[in-house]
Amino acid sequence: MSQRLSTSGKHAPKAVPPSFDVKLTSPILSAGTYRVFIVRSDLLFIQMEGGRTSIVAALAPLLGPAGGIIPLVLWLVSKRKAHVKKERLEQADPEELLRGSEASFKLSLAEIRDAAIEPKSFFVLSGKAGRLTLIVRHGEKIKCEFENPGQVKQAIALLAPLLNVTLKINVQWNEKKGEFEKRKN
Repeated sequence: MSQRLSTSGKHAPKAVPPSFDVKLTSPILSAGTYRVFIVRSDLLFIQMEGGRTSIVAALAPLLGPAGGIIPLVLWLVSKRKAHVKKERLEQADPEELLRGSEASFKLSLAEIRDAAIEPKSFFVLSGKAGRLTLIVRHGEKIKCEFENPGQVKQAIALLAPLLNVTLKINVQWNEKKGEFEKRKN
C-alpha cells in the first residue's frame, strides 16, 4: 500500500479508522476498557485498560489494613498505563495494535448474530450510560458498558449502518434527565 507524500516530503499520517470506547464486562477473562475500531467488515477490540487489576483489588480487603492501599496503587498505575496507551491509539494502526496485544481481539461483522444497545442497568453503582450486547457464533455473548452518553451516540452512529437489521437500538435520549432511557414503543 503506498502512502502519499506531504508537501514537506514526509509521509502523511495514516487516517485512524472510526471508533468508540466500551468497558467489556463479559466474558470475564477479557474484562477491561477497549477502543473498538471499525476496519472494513471487522470490529477490532483493542484493550486500553485490563480488568485483572480489579480482581487483585477485590482481594485487597482480605489482607487487612495494609490491603487498603493496594486499590489506590493499582488505580494510579493503571491510569498512567491507560493514558500512554490512549496516546498510542490516536496515532497507531489498529491492526498493528491488535497483533501486539494478547488481550485484544477481532470480531467479524458476519459472526454477529444479534446485537442490542440497551439503557444502563438498574443495578449500576456508577454513572454508566448504557450497554451493548453482541451475540456471536454459537450463542456466545459479549457484554459491554458505555461510560458516557457520547460513547453511546458514537456507537449507534457507527454500528447502525454496519449491522443494519441485526442491531436493536432499545434506547432513546431523554433531554430532561440528560441520559439514555428505555425506548418507548
